[in-house]
Amino acid sequence: MGLLMMAAVIERSDYDVEVKNYSSATKKEAIADLPEARVYGITITSMEIPYALEFARAIKKKYRKAKVIVGGPGTVTPELLIFDRTPIDLIVQGEADYEVLNILQNAQMFRGGIYPCTPPENLDELPYPARYMIRGKMGGDVFAYGKRYHGDESTVILSSRGCPFNCAFCAAPMLTSTVRYRSVESVAGEMRHVIDEYNIMQFRFSDDLFTVPRERAIKMCEAIGPLDVAWRVSARVKPLDKELLKIMKDAGCKELSFGIESFDDDVLRLLNKRATVNDNIRALNFAEDVGIGARILLMVGTPGQTPETIRLNKMYVEALPHTIVACTSFVPIPGSDVWYNPDKYGVEILSRDMKDYNFYFFGPDGVNDLKPVIKLKDRPLKEFIEESKGFRQWLFERKDVNRG
Repeated sequence: MGLLMMAAVIERSDYDVEVKNYSSATKKEAIADLPEARVYGITITSMEIPYALEFARAIKKKYRKAKVIVGGPGTVTPELLIFDRTPIDLIVQGEADYEVLNILQNAQMFRGGIYPCTPPENLDELPYPARYMIRGKMGGDVFAYGKRYHGDESTVILSSRGCPFNCAFCAAPMLTSTVRYRSVESVAGEMRHVIDEYNIMQFRFSDDLFTVPRERAIKMCEAIGPLDVAWRVSARVKPLDKELLKIMKDAGCKELSFGIESFDDDVLRLLNKRATVNDNIRALNFAEDVGIGARILLMVGTPGQTPETIRLNKMYVEALPHTIVACTSFVPIPGSDVWYNPDKYGVEILSRDMKDYNFYFFGPDGVNDLKPVIKLKDRPLKEFIEESKGFRQWLFERKDVNRG
């Protein structure tokens, strides 16, 4: 959505712009398809940095006079991108909606360095993302197990930017220091536009937090309900109440993703979740009572993990009402507090090479071999690794684990 938003801003000017999605292509296939341009912009997360650098080198080899700039959340730690003979001409940090045209106007002057951007305050002033540039490729798997409610296609929508919380494992506080909200009218207008232009009626809200503030969430539901669409959001377990979930369900919300992380209060405190196991249980029971699917997001291999953590996680996963379990392997995300202050969390970071970093249990070739990138200072590494792998295997044997 970031690229499509940027494209919508650029196409208002005299520049020609095109969006390419090569996520399912090999580097060789992508470079062969890539048309010539004056400037190439690549959006990255931290774990995509090695591959973005390889792709940038390939671009420079094919089009020697082209400029390559990178943006996105992966630029929060520019030290991972800045080195001798880097193929990157400019690192754009922050939200470049206001700055992208100035960047293009001065692109030939850039010879490395960082361009900090001022985040837009009024999100309603920005155009809708240029979805037509990837029409037919928007996907349909925003719901667990690939479930469809209205046709095969879906899209992502954003109604706010930023997060007011500062969990120790998340880089969001480094990406933006303020939370900004689009008006309810703007969001509903974009959804109507997507329905009318693309006949898409399934949405995933990619907001860091949809349910706060509560009053705005209710107004959003009042505007979304008449559209008769199916949608999914992410939510914290606290603050939350059953009445709000009922309103969301009545407005078409089919699924919630709860950042549970762990059913061990010691781990939750260490990760600065500002929620307890009881809060987790309460939220999941609310979702069950209301009839909304609840995606339990867990992490294994976290700071503070003990054999008791594993026991508690198994016990609650088996006992609590839910429809989906999704678990990732903890990594110290660049830009997070754990990345910068591992001692504070009793952690030793074994590798800061992004090629060793991977959240996900599953990849294109099946089960991923997850490399240990942290060591708990008070526990043997082998014991910690085997314990985490054991929990992963236990999850694999369950029927309710979502492999998407």
